[in-house]
Amino acid sequence: MNSRSQRAITVVAVLGACVSAANASPPSPPVSPEQIVGKTYRVEPAYYVECHVPNAEVDKVLQAVAEAVQLEYGHYDQVAFIDAPGLEQFRPLEGSKAGVQSSAGREPTTNVSFSVPRDAVVLKRALDAIHRAHSYQEPVVYVHEVWRTRNSGGDDDNPNKWWNRGKQ
Repeated sequence: MNSRSQRAITVVAVLGACVSAANASPPSPPVSPEQIVGKTYRVEPAYYVECHVPNAEVDKVLQAVAEAVQLEYGHYDQVAFIDAPGLEQFRPLEGSKAGVQSSAGREPTTNVSFSVPRDAVVLKRALDAIHRAHSYQEPVVYVHEVWRTRNSGGDDDNPNKWWNRGKQ
């Protein structure tokens, strides 16, 4: 195939793509997650907080956070997720309370996570509680702005819900 034929094929392909794009339905207008409402749920803004906690301190840190912000999620409180234990690696540098160390150490830790409403006052109370209860000089804490779903009712007869298991 010569270069003139290749150019002709390219032009036809580009024109075909333009015609397809022109005939496509227009994109949907942007929607905020808050506008997404299902039959049984709604979406709301939240902060998702993750914290690496030494295994022996998980209950102490979670209790401190629950006392500070209740960790409410609808009709439940003390709602958090505790991952399987793992290892956190770190090497203290100059200025650390542990002093400079030549090699990295490892500590058995658990990743604890929870969400709170997207309210800076509530988030600050949760973070204050973590830093007060945690033994590290520099607790590893991540805060993410997220959207979470919340139940809005209407699914009382759903056979997949735990309270309907075994009903006929």
